[in-house]
Parts: sequence; C-alpha cells; structure tokens
Amino acid sequence: MSDRYDVVVVGAGPIGATAAHAATQHGARTLLLDQRAQGTSSSSCTGLVSPRTLQILGVSEDCVLRSIRAVDAFGPDGHRVQLRSEETKAVVLDRERLEEEVLENGSMAGAETRFDCRVDRVSSGLVECSGAGGHATIEAGVTVVAAGPGSPLAGASGLPVPAKLFRSVQVTVEGSLEEEDVVAVHLGSQVAPGFFAWVVPSAAGTLRVGLATPKDTDPNPFLDRFLAARFPGSARLSHGGGLIAMGPILHPIKDSILLVGDSAGQVKPLSGGGLYTGGLCARIAGRVAAEATRAERTDEERLAEYATRCDRAIGKELRFGSAARGLLDSLSDERLCEALDALDHPELLSFLARVGDIDRLRGIPRLLLRERRLWKRILPFLSLLDAFLGSRNPDSPVAPVLADYL
Repeated sequence: MSDRYDVVVVGAGPIGATAAHAATQHGARTLLLDQRAQGTSSSSCTGLVSPRTLQILGVSEDCVLRSIRAVDAFGPDGHRVQLRSEETKAVVLDRERLEEEVLENGSMAGAETRFDCRVDRVSSGLVECSGAGGHATIEAGVTVVAAGPGSPLAGASGLPVPAKLFRSVQVTVEGSLEEEDVVAVHLGSQVAPGFFAWVVPSAAGTLRVGLATPKDTDPNPFLDRFLAARFPGSARLSHGGGLIAMGPILHPIKDSILLVGDSAGQVKPLSGGGLYTGGLCARIAGRVAAEATRAERTDEERLAEYATRCDRAIGKELRFGSAARGLLDSLSDERLCEALDALDHPELLSFLARVGDIDRLRGIPRLLLRERRLWKRILPFLSLLDAFLGSRNPDSPVAPVLADYL
C-alpha cells in the first residue's frame, strides 16, 4: 500500500501535533503518525511551563491544573531558598487534556492522524511503517521527525543525535505541599547527581515527584531514597520515565527530513523542559515543510531556513543555558551550598522573583548589573564563575564571558 502526503510528521506528542497543525494551516496535506494506541499518553513529563506556552501550543486554560508563583530551592545541606512572585510565573499542565487539544487542533485544520503505526524507516521522500493494517510505504514531500530523544530514526536516517542524554523517572504520589502555588527543586550529588529532583503539585491531593541523572546512571535508586526521606509511606499512583536530550543539534536537516523537539535537542539545558522551545520550533518546522513542498524544493539547502529560524528563536537562550549548566555541573556540594547562601538575601531574592522568566533567563545578568545596590550581593557568584573559567582556561577573565549576555 502506498500513500502520498506533502508533510508526514512522526510522533503525535504535543510537539509533533503542533508541527502537523502548522503544516496543515499553511496548505500542506499532512499525516501524523504514532506507534502508541490512541488515547494513551505520549510522555510522563512534568508539565511545568510558562503561561505563554499555552499560546505557542494553541491550547486553552482548560489544560491548566495549577498556577505557580514560587519556587523553593533546597541545597545539599537542606537550606531552603524561596523565590516568590506576586505574578503567575508558571503553570502545571494536565498532560492528557493537553494532548487531546493539540491533536484536535490538527484534526480540525485537516491533518490526518494514524495511531498503532510504528515507523520503521525514514529516508528522503519515503516513510515505511507497520501496524495492525500491515506494512505501508508512504511518500512524503517532507518528513518531520518528532519521535523523542530515544528514537533511532534520526541516527538511522544519517542525521545527528543530541550529544548529551539524561535518564528521568517520575511518580505521582498522594500528598501536598504547605503552599499550593510552589514547586520545589532539590540539589546535590546525593539527591540527583548531574541534575536535580523536583516536586510539583498536580491534581488535588497529588504531587509529581521525579529526578534525572546522566544516561549511564540508574535514577531509580535515587528516587527511592528521595521518596523515603521526603514522602515516607505515600502511595505511588503512577510511574514513568524517559530520556532528556541536552544540546541542540546545529544541523537538524537533510534532504526532505527535519528533526524537531527532543529529537533535535531543543530542550532547556537548565530545566530539561522542552514544550516551549520545542513548540516554537514545531511551528517553524510545519511552516517551512509546507512551503518547501509547495515550492517543490525539499532539498537540504531549501530546508536550511528551518535551522536558521530555530536558532534565531531559541539559540541564544539555549547557549546561555548550556553555559549556566556547565557552571552548575562544576560546583561541588560545598560550593553549591555557598552559592545558595549568597543568594539568600531579601533584596536579591525579590529582584530575581520579579524579573525571572523561565523561558528567558538570558536577560537576567544584564538586568542584574543595572541594579547597583545589588552588586555587593553578586560578588560571590562572580567568584564562582571566575573559578569555573579558570579551571577551563586560566587566562579567561569573567568580563568577556558576561559580555555575551549583557
């Protein structure tokens, strides 16, 4: 059996569905494929995003379970530092409702969706898949791969894969936090080496608790210890996990194929979140794919516009996040405690809570250096940065690096 579509999107999660919707809106005959059964969730991600992400994904407030105004950061020694804003800084999503809405958006625009269809191979102009209906070869003007970081499709197609992977595990437990509008982040090598643990309020009386570790480290023992210490006796209502890709792929294209979302490493290096960044790039992917097929030019040179526009949209932010992640990774537990102690000052915390934006952290250094009254408070952080740079290159001063973000 053979079909022909302008755009075929592999992976019907929020990012793939957003790409399919965008392609259809721009006039492409679009097919969305997913190997899972219809009605099952594509991910166990935490679903903590900025309010603007709803607009990026084209979904309603009905997807929101909680509004978040504060974050508690716990150091390795248990010291808590809270950033609290009067404004909503993030929302917690109902992932099932989110996926229903993004799929409905694509369907209403005219995209066709097939579940129970495993994609076995993607090549220039062809998608081969199998499922209950047997084997199918689908002709595609452009194939958009949104199959997640664990999919072998990118590598098998000759495209690069994200350079750095983490393994995440998350459970939903019965419980609540003292404040309903706060999320908690726990740091330290004994908690989650190389990353952090999180506690996020979900539906009434439940919490999403998880952590991540480098790919070669099993995160489950760390989560078991964390739960035993923080939520002893709490019932586990669900359990999931997956891979988190770090480091965007600079050239996520080849003839007739685009990578988007986790498959392209379009993930925030500090938090591991990918719905905002992936959503932005999914809209670009859908539009570029549709316009390329309409122009009957789906070669790599024509699709290079996608990589350029994605870099313009998220590149600087991801590079800043990668630099900040490198700094955090260089800190011992002792130095991490020192950093949190230095952060714990009312004026500094108030400033950061006011200007902080989980999608746009890159602007904070520039804003901070405009606040002369806080200069004394940031000296310990400059010392940490200087030590980090010195360990990489003894001749590297702090100022030129900061200049990239000022």
